Amino acid sequence: MSTPQPRSPRSSVMHRCVTAFAPTPDRRGALRLATVIVLLSLVLLAGAVPASARSTQYAFTITGHGWGHGVGMSQWGAYGYAKHGAKYGAILKHYYTGITLSKVGNVVVRVNLRSGQKAIKLSCPKDYTAQGTGAAWTISGGTTSTVTYVGGKYRVVAGSTSRTFAAAPTFRPTAGTLRVLTKTDLGRTGAYRGAIRVIYRGGLVMVNHIPLESYLRGVVPHEVSPSWPREAVKAQACAARAYAIRSRQSGKDWDVYCDVRDQAYAGVAIEDPRSDLAVRETAGVCPAYGGEPIVATYFSCSGGHTESVKNVWGGSHPYLKGVKDPYDYYGTLHDWGPLRRTPSQIGGPLGAAGTVRAVYTVERGVSPRIVKAAVVGSGGTKYVDGSSLRTKLGLNSSWAIFRSMGISPAARDAVSIAAGSRVTLTGRTYPALSAGATVTLNFFYDGRWRSRSVPTERKVESLPDGYKARYSQYTASVSPKQTTRYYFSSGKAKSPVTTITVR
Repeated sequence: MSTPQPRSPRSSVMHRCVTAFAPTPDRRGALRLATVIVLLSLVLLAGAVPASARSTQYAFTITGHGWGHGVGMSQWGAYGYAKHGAKYGAILKHYYTGITLSKVGNVVVRVNLRSGQKAIKLSCPKDYTAQGTGAAWTISGGTTSTVTYVGGKYRVVAGSTSRTFAAAPTFRPTAGTLRVLTKTDLGRTGAYRGAIRVIYRGGLVMVNHIPLESYLRGVVPHEVSPSWPREAVKAQACAARAYAIRSRQSGKDWDVYCDVRDQAYAGVAIEDPRSDLAVRETAGVCPAYGGEPIVATYFSCSGGHTESVKNVWGGSHPYLKGVKDPYDYYGTLHDWGPLRRTPSQIGGPLGAAGTVRAVYTVERGVSPRIVKAAVVGSGGTKYVDGSSLRTKLGLNSSWAIFRSMGISPAARDAVSIAAGSRVTLTGRTYPALSAGATVTLNFFYDGRWRSRSVPTERKVESLPDGYKARYSQYTASVSPKQTTRYYFSSGKAKSPVTTITVR
């Protein structure tokens, strides 16, 4: 009898495979079969992502109410009050708590029309003058003047002649109005009442010196339509008057800007007989508190409630308190959204740490606009105020509702399964839904979308500084028969779409 020869060593995995598939003495056939099965398994698993390595992808849906900062008088709300018979005094007293109506004089307001210029151009149909510290220089009507600043002095070229001024020149019409040929910060050219002074502050600045009541003629019809009910237009005139008076600054070169940094002012071109009448009928009337003109902030549309100033900019003006705004529904942006945003579109402008999964409101004002929100990212959490959210994300107002919905595995995981296998889809939505709420699992195959409800479970996540974020978690097990697309939804909110490939 011959001595048996030792077998070749095998790996433990291969050994188990050979043993499992060797029901007959034909060991070489079993080995070949086992090898094929192992290789086939490796091929099938090559594109799969282990469950532990699957990622979650989020999408944001933003809805909200109102347009503007929310402090003071809502213009569309004033429109609604006027439509319902309210007089301008009652409108003002509703939005500015505890005020009285006082009288002010027709003082001069200095309006910054444009700054940072190398040259300023203006003209006048009639003769006009340019004056520094000496005698006035008369310039023929219809002649364009170009002002530059060279060697520490102002040079004015008018047609074929020129003059140099040591001090900032002021241009005045002998009749009619000056024509501004350099575009203002409001993008306007054309006629402006009063005088124009050109000063140098690192660049040339064009400042319109104009009596208050004339200034209002170029403000009111730009801020609200002259076709609105007259009491609403009159309320706007009074608010704009108080704002201008309160903005006057001694020792400064100008009081207000001509754009939305202060009040939109477009000069003669926008004047309208109807708004002119509102200005005349309220001449000198100014909302006051404690005998002083108020900071009469106003904005377009409240969404149904204005906000207290302390929750937007800080400060303690007692007349700038949030109030109900029952007739604001006339405004076109009383409600807005949904806006769809990706995590990068949220996180980039806000300087988030890592990939954002939630913008979670931790403090709201009385309106309830956002006062403070947590931007929750994969690399940490940072807090932002409502005004920053509005400006950095380009929102209509800080009365906003952020809902994020996630789904895992994400599309980037490229999950591929064998027919008959199951996959678990999971996700979170911030903030938490109500107890017992469901989300919808939407899936597309055979040419159409279908859906089913999925239960949720409320959970709590700890945030820095003692805050808590409440969210809802959902899980669905699926066994697609063919390659299928999936996403979760709740109301207007949707998660990203993921695809499960069936081989």
